[in-house]
Amino acid sequence: MTSDLLHMENPVYAIFVFLLDLAIFSLKSVFYILESLYYTLIPDRLRKLKDVSNKVVLITGGGGGVGRLLALNFAKLRARVVIWDINQEAIKTTVDLLARNGFHNCKGYVVDISDRDEVYQRAAQTINDIGHVDILVNNAGIVCCKPFWDLPDRVIQNTYNINVISHYWTVKAFLPHMIENNSGHIVTVGSVTGMLGTYGCTDYSATKYACIGFHESLLTELKTHGFDNIFMTLICPYYINTGMFSGVKPRMIPMLEPQYVADQIVAATRKNEVWCVLPNSIRTFTPLKCLLPAKMCWELMSRVVRGPESMMMFKGRGRVAAG
Repeated sequence: MTSDLLHMENPVYAIFVFLLDLAIFSLKSVFYILESLYYTLIPDRLRKLKDVSNKVVLITGGGGGVGRLLALNFAKLRARVVIWDINQEAIKTTVDLLARNGFHNCKGYVVDISDRDEVYQRAAQTINDIGHVDILVNNAGIVCCKPFWDLPDRVIQNTYNINVISHYWTVKAFLPHMIENNSGHIVTVGSVTGMLGTYGCTDYSATKYACIGFHESLLTELKTHGFDNIFMTLICPYYINTGMFSGVKPRMIPMLEPQYVADQIVAATRKNEVWCVLPNSIRTFTPLKCLLPAKMCWELMSRVVRGPESMMMFKGRGRVAAG
């Protein structure tokens, strides 16, 4: 230990180590870029995808919207699907849908994911009834869509509790077993509004920004401590046509269809993708907010994209299960 400290205090040695690390990074970067290009160009049907058969897949907000379609998609792959939702009727609808399609092993639990103690209790019950969770999909979310000065305090608190604080409780409930076995997968459904602040979404956008920060920080911690077989996938979709943003009429890019989003989430999970933006073209444009003059960005968003204007038409439907 003393020898290592002496080396660290030696400026020549420190420079040597830095240059060595830089050289290794450069060599690996070439490989990673080529690997990324290969996987981008090769069709999914030619890739070896993760086998999720007999895996326990827990989906929060699985009672409707994208969550319901995710449940059906994973069931078709022979996964053991578990639905968490606050709405008993919505859970029954999802379970019945899967049963009509021949999948009778879907289990549903009524859970208020904003309640830490309830999450831990239902997690213990889920593990006891079904088994340890292999794939956790944090999908549930709500949106209010009002200017900041019209947001009630209770709505702000509730949006945070459901959209991001709940992730701490669900991950805390199921991550220990994943760490013990160095195996598992956590999927975080964020949003493009977590990459670009959006009119009427000071609460929603902020929680989605927080989701991204939470997800990326946890990924860093897992990889630093050698848990390379616990995969993490961050999904950032554009507006989804589930009713969550009912009334909003984007000017340039149409809303995404729920089935497309569900298909892409499952595909990204099976490919162990780290970050999936839907549609992928948006990933190209989001860095512009850091590169272009601020006034130019505002003109682009307000005059060309008409983002605030389209969000003013929001009608919504309250608590839903979507990103």
